[in-house]
Amino acid sequence: MQNIQFIVIGEPVPKARARTVRKGGRTWSFTPKKVAAWEKTVKEEAKKIFNEPFLGPVMVSMIFYLSRPSSRRKDIWVSTTPDLDNLEKAILDALNGVAYTDDRFVVGKNAQKKYVRREEPSVLIRVTSLSQQINLTKFSENS
Repeated sequence: MQNIQFIVIGEPVPKARARTVRKGGRTWSFTPKKVAAWEKTVKEEAKKIFNEPFLGPVMVSMIFYLSRPSSRRKDIWVSTTPDLDNLEKAILDALNGVAYTDDRFVVGKNAQKKYVRREEPSVLIRVTSLSQQINLTKFSENS
């Protein structure tokens, strides 16, 4: 199995629902600027690491390190907003076309959200290619 790991420095931003605007009889949707900027940052960092996207199934692991509010001095785990699935979605969308050809190839994921201690807020990302894994269907047929 081949895997690539990298860190993106910055406060992780959750994927927000697309905003829809109606004006002059026209309707259009857009991604909020803060989300678009975060996804661009993640994509740019990934491009520094990946020469080409993995082909086939991948596993993505993420650890989100969020700023610690003063009211949570002793907490390690973030049990408040932002929601973990929204943080994941922003990363998975940003890695599209860079770490893998399409996010439909993400067959497994693992994520955590923690408070930083002294470090800067960031996200640690590991993408593992599963294209060399044993075909479990054929394995069980031969048993």
